[in-house]
Amino acid sequence: MGKQAPPRVIKVRLTGSTLQQRLLHKLATTSPVYGRMAMQRGRILIVGAGPSGLTAAIELKRRGFTPRIIDKNSRPHAQSRALAINPRTLQILQPSGVTNKLLHKGWRMNHVHFRGPSDELLEVDLSDLDGPFNFMLALPQYETETVLERHLTELGVPVERECELVKLEQEDEVVTAVIQTSSGDEEVFHPPMVIGADGAHSIVRSQIGLTFSGSSYPQDWGLADVELEPTLTMDGPTMFDRSPNIFGVIPFSATRARIVADHSDPLETMPPILKVIKVNWKSSFRISHRLANLYQKGRIFLVGDAAHVHSPFGGRGMNLGIEDAAWLAWQVSTGRTHQYMLDRRPVAAEVLKTVDAGTRFLASNNTAIRLFRQRFLPVLGRTDYFQTRFMNIMSAENTPFPPWLEDE
Repeated sequence: MGKQAPPRVIKVRLTGSTLQQRLLHKLATTSPVYGRMAMQRGRILIVGAGPSGLTAAIELKRRGFTPRIIDKNSRPHAQSRALAINPRTLQILQPSGVTNKLLHKGWRMNHVHFRGPSDELLEVDLSDLDGPFNFMLALPQYETETVLERHLTELGVPVERECELVKLEQEDEVVTAVIQTSSGDEEVFHPPMVIGADGAHSIVRSQIGLTFSGSSYPQDWGLADVELEPTLTMDGPTMFDRSPNIFGVIPFSATRARIVADHSDPLETMPPILKVIKVNWKSSFRISHRLANLYQKGRIFLVGDAAHVHSPFGGRGMNLGIEDAAWLAWQVSTGRTHQYMLDRRPVAAEVLKTVDAGTRFLASNNTAIRLFRQRFLPVLGRTDYFQTRFMNIMSAENTPFPPWLEDE
């Protein structure tokens, strides 16, 4: 009997991106260690270059991953929108080096004031906060975004602007994203993971079929960025109870401030103490409280306004989204992305509940509630219980502390 020939070895190289992605995703879902390796080899797609998306990219990059971030806009929005950066956000962004850059540009707010029709009812001193940052930082959102984007670019990850996600599918753990580039061409991309940071009207959320249930307040609210004469203390936000209207002033320099009211034109009901020199921008908006039914579906995740929206009371909106993004980046690095929704959705649900109650209390025209605000709130507000609870809401100390910061 002749000598048997050795078995033939056939070497196969995977060149088809879909087959390759299926193998990567299969290994990623069965092995946290390999899952991290797969994420590092692929380019994690982030849709939306607002504060949440930029934070996700910065945090992923500093943890050894290669994010790809796209945005359909040519530049950050010029309007201020979000304004307050809370102590928790400053702690989260400190390890990356962003916090020092924000502190250099922002306006420190050390107090919160509540005023009645004629005089001050209550003051909360934020210097009593624990931690390294016992103040709120005021900085228009477009400036915050500019700081974040420049920092990300310095890390070697430029934002791909005028690039829009037009289609997103996930089948057999393979993600397919169709992107319309700035040149008008369509690119088919298979990222190992997608992060939807594309706001309240998120196409990522829509494409994967998630709901965004909630409700809107019946009235329009108005806001404006103005320059003021120095007739009011500018060391922090001031809320005016001008029943039947509520009026707020949030300074972001010694002479500039955001004014907001529970009607479409805040300039019509200005408190007499305020003297506006110039109006730089004004608009109206409708407050909604909405929460996505799921925060993740397979390898696709939601952060920020794509997952939750709520009233600006307490200054939590942008900050909550930044916290989502950093939390998710940490979980990617530790192979715990399956816990993301369990960790973050309950936090958003509690924040929505708290800020909704606070907004309705401040904006209510009910006679009894107005009387309580003007007569009893000044007494209650001086108690340790009220002061501690209010500061915890403002600073985010009423929500779980980011675990990774304990080791930084």
